[in-house]
Amino acid sequence: MTILIRKAKEEEIPAIARLAGEVFHPTTDWITRQVFPLHLQPKDLPDGESSQPWRRLRKAACFNTPNCASIVAVDTTLNNRIVGFAIWDLPIGTEEPPVTPADPELPSDVTDLKVYAELQSILKEDHKATFGDRELKDVWHLDMVGVDPHHQRRGIGKALLTWGVEQATREGRDCYLMATPQGRPLYESFGFDIVRPLNMFGVMHHSMILRAKGK
Repeated sequence: MTILIRKAKEEEIPAIARLAGEVFHPTTDWITRQVFPLHLQPKDLPDGESSQPWRRLRKAACFNTPNCASIVAVDTTLNNRIVGFAIWDLPIGTEEPPVTPADPELPSDVTDLKVYAELQSILKEDHKATFGDRELKDVWHLDMVGVDPHHQRRGIGKALLTWGVEQATREGRDCYLMATPQGRPLYESFGFDIVRPLNMFGVMHHSMILRAKGK
């Protein structure tokens, strides 16, 4: 097994979106199930398929955003198969915010838009409470990390997290993320501290920070 961590290529966007759909599948991920409730899913498609076009558009928007890094883990012994990915939002600093593509709209016929709006509100309130009016503009933010269910417990998630933490450390920046119950032990092992617990539709998540040295 040889795992290589690198920036994603544009032609890999569909594969990343597909993997995101597997990692955050509505039958195994509580938040995804709330956003894409079963009763709204088409009967002629496998559960989870209706969100795939949106996932591809969202990953493409990130790829084309200047302060967003799409990182992949590829297994070089499996013909460079993508076995993990991470989406990092980079600091903007004091410069003018870069021009970014519009966030793609969720498919309203299969999405509980009220739940999604509530989720975004919870996150935004935590960003402001933690960092003030500038929110995430001065930190490295781990927006999403996922590992192929068939390739877990191989250190892939740790490697993807290490990539961003090392970048932030070189810049003297804090790292911020929202931890699921499953991901929290990994982040704690890196030295992330809990900022506050957040109840997300009945499941306790935690906002966490890895402070830059000297802060």
